Amino acid sequence: MTVIYRIALATFMGFALAVVIASHSNAQDQQLIGTWLLVSEITEFPDGKRLEGFGGNQKGILMFDRTGHYSSQLTGASRIKFASTRLQGTPEENKGVSAGSLAHFGKYSVDAAGKTVTFHVERSSFPNWDDTDQKWSIIKLAGDDLTLGVARTSSGGKAELVYRRAE
Repeated sequence: MTVIYRIALATFMGFALAVVIASHSNAQDQQLIGTWLLVSEITEFPDGKRLEGFGGNQKGILMFDRTGHYSSQLTGASRIKFASTRLQGTPEENKGVSAGSLAHFGKYSVDAAGKTVTFHVERSSFPNWDDTDQKWSIIKLAGDDLTLGVARTSSGGKAELVYRRAE
């Protein structure tokens, strides 16, 4: 075997292995890739009280890309308009933003066997989540429907979030 043939064969084998590994990991999260719009979010607290999160009338978006990055934003009706600028908010205005919204971004990984998605949070509007892993259960992922379960939300309860794929 000539040196050039060996190099070409090794290069081809390395490329083929990389393609197999990439296609296997992509197969697990292929269904998640895209943009999802929030349909509903219900939080249940330890005392049994069930509420629509973020003050009700929630809107949200969750995006997964092919390179393993995600972004999530949720907002609700408990936010109130500021009389001035964001930097000059009153305690009540700032509390409305804190109680009525949650955003985070970073990388994600999927465990198809365990039916979970783990958000590797780089930054969050809830600073306690910065540089943490948030593991959520995949309750349903079929066609354009996605339902995620959160065992411990930023508000202290557990939640079920229903999304529909954006068109």
